[in-house]
Amino acid sequence: GNVRKVEFEIGFEEVDGIVGVGGGRILDFGKVLATEINVPFISIPSTASHDGIASPIASFKERGKPISISTDPPAAVLADITIIRNSPIRLIRSGYGDLISNVTAVKDWRLGKDVKDEEYNEVAASMALMPANLLLVEAERLDLKTPSHLELLVKGLILSGVTISLVGNSRPVSGAEHKFSHALDYLGYGKGTHGEQVGLGTIIMEYFHEKAYGVGDWELIKRSLEKIQAPTTAKEIGLTKEQVIEALEYTKKIRKKRYTILEDLNPTKNDFEIAIEKTGIV
Repeated sequence: GNVRKVEFEIGFEEVDGIVGVGGGRILDFGKVLATEINVPFISIPSTASHDGIASPIASFKERGKPISISTDPPAAVLADITIIRNSPIRLIRSGYGDLISNVTAVKDWRLGKDVKDEEYNEVAASMALMPANLLLVEAERLDLKTPSHLELLVKGLILSGVTISLVGNSRPVSGAEHKFSHALDYLGYGKGTHGEQVGLGTIIMEYFHEKAYGVGDWELIKRSLEKIQAPTTAKEIGLTKEQVIEALEYTKKIRKKRYTILEDLNPTKNDFEIAIEKTGIV
């Protein structure tokens, strides 16, 4: 509604482009508006909380439920590390959770390729994985207030957004861990940010990948999140064990056409209970 209002107000003006300066909600508003009036959009993020700073997707909530709108990608992203460094640390930690989720998202994408003969783009997969893996290598020394680490995080989130444009969907950066976050949103459970929820989901899904196929290292992912003081337990984001189990079971009902480790293994409630206890989520 607000987009339509602004669109009407500027409808008779000569508009060369839209510039969005701020957090995710402002940038998403700008992306939708620029797409509607068919002008370039320049994204200037004030924090680095998720890959929406450069993606062709805008996320909103309607009646408390998450919805996604396809948009044109930003024509440019101008990210000032000094400004982002002084943004709330919780948002930066959330951005890290969103970035490392690419590790399990790409594994899920490869499963889709192998099992369902899904179209797969190695370039996009590599772009999504490289920054996440570079930060994971630094897990024991990770400090997101250090300019070099923060710059890598911001570049990684921008690359994540670019991969979505490259393949035309969110496959390189969104797998079962994102479906888990969406399940929490739909159920209205907890008080976590998107990146915090996805971070917990990444630990759980990496556990399943490692257990089933011997690939991955959920303990490394957990240690890296602990190092930056991001949540690694359900309690930290206001979730009970029962809510986590319910959300995981609900996750299996979301976007079934997107083949992930959950479609591959079809875990039972008991499997979920073992997973969240083994990983220390509860």
